[in-house]
Amino acid sequence: MPDWGIAPETCTLTRWLKAEGEGVVQGEPLVEVETGKVTVEVEAPASGTLASISAAEGDDVTLGQSLALILAEGEAPSDVPPVQAATPPAPTGEQTSVGNVWRVMAERLSRSWAEVPHFYLVREVNTRALRAWRQERRRSGGGVPSVSDILVRVCAAALVEHPRMNASWADGTITLHPSVHIGLAVAIDDGLIVPVIHGVEQMSLEQITARRTELVERARSGKLRPEDIAGGTFSITNLGMYGVDAFDAIVNPPQAAILAVGRISDRVVAVKGEPSVEPMMTLTLSVDHRAADGARAAPFLNTVASLIEDPARALPLTLKG
Repeated sequence: MPDWGIAPETCTLTRWLKAEGEGVVQGEPLVEVETGKVTVEVEAPASGTLASISAAEGDDVTLGQSLALILAEGEAPSDVPPVQAATPPAPTGEQTSVGNVWRVMAERLSRSWAEVPHFYLVREVNTRALRAWRQERRRSGGGVPSVSDILVRVCAAALVEHPRMNASWADGTITLHPSVHIGLAVAIDDGLIVPVIHGVEQMSLEQITARRTELVERARSGKLRPEDIAGGTFSITNLGMYGVDAFDAIVNPPQAAILAVGRISDRVVAVKGEPSVEPMMTLTLSVDHRAADGARAAPFLNTVASLIEDPARALPLTLKG
């Protein structure tokens, strides 16, 4: 079992892709393992004949454990010295590497709320312009992205304007990231996972929609790759489709913030001093106080709200033509 530097100490062997006695070629998929909520194909480290399989489908295996032998031509299992399994490192508490994809695991998230010094800001947003823009897209025959797709693009534009929010906290140091990688929480059968759309600030809305669709399909079929959930710099979680008006999301360490999105619903609000029924949305921004304070978080949230109320500012690539 290879150590990718991102996996937990154990994982489950789900399927052998080659049978004992078959020839294998270096670099071709050899076995599938499930680690956390990600299914990973382990490649053959050498060419030869697969022999002495020692782990069956459904077995839990550890990093460094020998799963089988790959024999060179003319070599017998007795010619190969026994392989010592690597000893996993002792747990050291919270992992702070930006690339540590296992921050999505439930036990870590439950700890983070208690351990991260956090605060949250709430903002009501009028979504009339957003609703009108989606309806116009439908009438013009254009593809209609989801609210989450638009929020990903909006947040990317706001993070470019407020780079301190596109940050992480690790080992007592704030790291500002030059590119925007947004994690989008996805519900799956056994919990929650956060696939990441990388380089969002360089993408059109159509590209975001296509990439989000691909990642959601992979997540729900258990086919996400380690790189699909690595390197997020900001997260969005949307429970509006479940009829939730507002909620507080858990900061996803080492990221600085996460945006919780409630449903769009008609409410009576004051418009120019008069009561009016408007489509409204509640946004809640949870922030790690070690990486950003309210003086930085509030302008960022206001920018997000203003871009939702005027989506043309955040979506110029899509609106042209």
